[in-house]
Amino acid sequence: MAHPVPPYGNTIQEAIAQGDLARMKQVAADAEQHLQQAGDVQSALEYLKIEIAKLEHKSENRRF
Repeated sequence: MAHPVPPYGNTIQEAIAQGDLARMKQVAADAEQHLQQAGDVQSALEYLKIEIAKLEHKSENRRF
């Protein structure tokens, strides 16, 4: 059973380059579904970076 490929930029670019309308529509549908399931990844990533910075700062302060 084939697993769906996450719709990263390469997958989207390849679909466009192939010029296969059916493939392009499938990749678009997969990307839409992925976005619905993933939620706001950009905001989550920013929050993650803030938490990483906090922990790194704490870790640096413990060394001294």
